[in-house]
Amino acid sequence: MEEWISLQEFMRRKKVGQEVAYQMLKSGKYEYEKTAGGRYKIKVGGDTVPRKQYEEALQRIATLETKLESVKLLVS
Repeated sequence: MEEWISLQEFMRRKKVGQEVAYQMLKSGKYEYEKTAGGRYKIKVGGDTVPRKQYEEALQRIATLETKLESVKLLVS
Protein backbone atom coordinates (compact mmCIF):
# COMPACT_ATOMS: atom_id res chain seq x y z
CA MET A 1 0.00 0.00 0.00
CA GLU A 2 1.34 3.39 -0.98
CA GLU A 3 1.42 6.15 1.61
CA TRP A 4 3.07 9.51 2.26
CA ILE A 5 4.92 9.84 5.56
CA SER A 6 6.85 12.55 7.39
CA LEU A 7 10.62 12.72 7.58
CA GLN A 8 10.43 11.76 11.27
CA GLU A 9 8.39 8.64 10.48
CA PHE A 10 10.74 7.77 7.60
CA MET A 11 13.73 8.00 9.95
CA ARG A 12 11.96 5.86 12.55
CA ARG A 13 11.03 3.13 10.06
CA LYS A 14 14.46 3.03 8.43
CA LYS A 15 16.27 3.39 11.76
CA VAL A 16 18.52 6.17 10.45
CA GLY A 17 19.41 9.68 11.53
CA GLN A 18 18.51 12.92 9.79
CA GLU A 19 21.67 13.25 7.66
CA VAL A 20 21.41 9.66 6.41
CA ALA A 21 17.72 10.18 5.64
CA TYR A 22 18.56 13.28 3.56
CA GLN A 23 21.21 11.29 1.68
CA MET A 24 18.70 8.53 0.99
CA LEU A 25 16.22 11.05 -0.41
CA LYS A 26 18.81 12.76 -2.59
CA SER A 27 19.90 9.38 -4.00
CA GLY A 28 16.60 9.28 -5.90
CA LYS A 29 15.40 5.96 -4.50
CA TYR A 30 12.45 7.60 -2.78
CA GLU A 31 9.95 10.05 -4.19
CA TYR A 32 9.38 13.04 -1.94
CA GLU A 33 7.94 16.53 -1.89
CA LYS A 34 8.80 19.51 0.24
CA THR A 35 5.74 21.35 1.50
CA ALA A 36 5.35 25.13 1.50
CA GLY A 37 6.15 25.01 5.23
CA GLY A 38 9.48 23.29 4.53
CA ARG A 39 8.46 19.82 5.72
CA TYR A 40 9.13 16.64 3.78
CA LYS A 41 6.46 14.20 2.57
CA ILE A 42 8.00 10.90 1.48
CA LYS A 43 6.22 8.27 -0.60
CA VAL A 44 6.72 4.71 0.59
CA GLY A 45 5.15 1.42 -0.37
CA GLY A 46 3.31 0.65 -3.56
CA ASP A 47 4.88 -0.65 -6.75
CA THR A 48 5.94 2.63 -8.29
CA VAL A 49 9.37 4.05 -9.03
CA PRO A 50 10.47 7.64 -8.55
CA ARG A 51 9.71 9.93 -11.49
CA LYS A 52 13.41 10.72 -12.01
CA GLN A 53 14.25 7.02 -12.31
CA TYR A 54 11.33 6.50 -14.73
CA GLU A 55 12.40 9.41 -16.94
CA GLU A 56 16.00 8.16 -17.00
CA ALA A 57 14.78 4.73 -18.09
CA LEU A 58 12.75 6.31 -20.90
CA GLN A 59 15.84 8.19 -22.10
CA ARG A 60 17.91 4.99 -22.09
CA ILE A 61 15.21 3.19 -24.07
CA ALA A 62 15.09 5.97 -26.67
CA THR A 63 18.90 5.88 -27.02
CA LEU A 64 18.92 2.11 -27.38
CA GLU A 65 16.15 2.20 -29.99
CA THR A 66 18.13 4.73 -32.01
CA LYS A 67 21.26 2.56 -31.83
CA LEU A 68 19.27 -0.52 -32.81
CA GLU A 69 17.91 1.23 -35.91
CA SER A 70 21.45 2.26 -36.86
CA VAL A 71 22.69 -1.32 -36.51
CA LYS A 72 19.77 -2.58 -38.61
CA LEU A 73 20.72 -0.14 -41.38
CA LEU A 74 24.36 -1.25 -41.28
CA VAL A 75 23.42 -4.93 -41.45
CA SER A 76 21.01 -4.60 -44.38
